[in-house]
Amino acid sequence: MVPWWIALLRERQLTCAMTALLAHMSNDFAARAAQSNEVVDPLRALALAARDGESAAFSRLYERTRDQAWRVLYRVVGNSPDLEDLLQESYIQLMRALQSYRGESRVSTFLHRVCVNVGLMHLRSKKRRREELSDEVPETAAPETTDPHRAAQIKQAADLVQRALSTLSEEKASVFVYHDLLGLKPEEISELLDCPANTVRSRLNRARADFTDAVGALTREGKAP
Repeated sequence: MVPWWIALLRERQLTCAMTALLAHMSNDFAARAAQSNEVVDPLRALALAARDGESAAFSRLYERTRDQAWRVLYRVVGNSPDLEDLLQESYIQLMRALQSYRGESRVSTFLHRVCVNVGLMHLRSKKRRREELSDEVPETAAPETTDPHRAAQIKQAADLVQRALSTLSEEKASVFVYHDLLGLKPEEISELLDCPANTVRSRLNRARADFTDAVGALTREGKAP
């Protein structure tokens, strides 16, 4: 089933590239949901050992989660030339955050929270200094397509998503990213944000409305590249 907010964006007559990108970002929601249902967390022992100061454990944790962290950051910040720097910052923040880790939540969920926070901070910073930024994207992070026109459309749509996302408040942006971009359930998000699941659902509804309004405003005003 097509997510509600994608259908609404379509009703707003956004470009076909926009809906194509959003659908692409939703491709593995089912896989992520299935992963969250596993009883045993294979990364828990590594995370606890890393928390206790075992550098080898942290190195192994990095090796096993780097691709996952990169994907989370990609969904938040898009095809950014800063992705590698943000990845490094995420693991610096993860190392600090592990001091409070007690093994009660999945490591992947814990990592998601760190990466989302780093990504959202970057978007807000990018919004403040947008006029100074280059539109160039490194080839290593280019969209997976050999069609130059298609690649340009995806990049255009991604920038529109990020600009709209940067207009949301922190609490709305967080639930929007966790649910609509990362596929977490309200119950999982409530654990991350330490609030009731019904509060998550309420924030999500408001976030979707604000996001759609922001996309519409950017499109009408011609601010999208």
